[in-house]
Amino acid sequence: MKAMTAGRLRPRLGPGPQIVVVVLVVGMFGALAIEPTRQLLDQRERLSGMTQDLRGVERSNHRLEARIDRLKNPDFLEQRARTLGLVRSGETTYIVMPPGKAAKKDRGRGARQVQTPPPEPGFVEAFMQFIGIP
Repeated sequence: MKAMTAGRLRPRLGPGPQIVVVVLVVGMFGALAIEPTRQLLDQRERLSGMTQDLRGVERSNHRLEARIDRLKNPDFLEQRARTLGLVRSGETTYIVMPPGKAAKKDRGRGARQVQTPPPEPGFVEAFMQFIGIP
């Protein structure tokens, strides 16, 4: 069957070519959408990694701010200075030294006086006492 249009004959093709054209157009749009979609997924992945990095930097900043606040505290500064051996002007410095080896020996002798027992007689002396020779 052929239809007449303004004096020309136009063949009637049916739904087949229309379906092919629709499939080609949808396929072309799909192919064009693949690259932007891939870029979008890559950007989301980069964004999540950068968000984690940002959280780590923020935690580090909070720790450093807390340390700065501690260092601004005069009591903390004085404590740190004293651990380094520093004193305020006008204060007397006392240094306590651990006792040496000689002091440990003297202290041990003074604390308790242990009498040493008389030496045991040797073999010859023990034999002479056994026989009865003084």
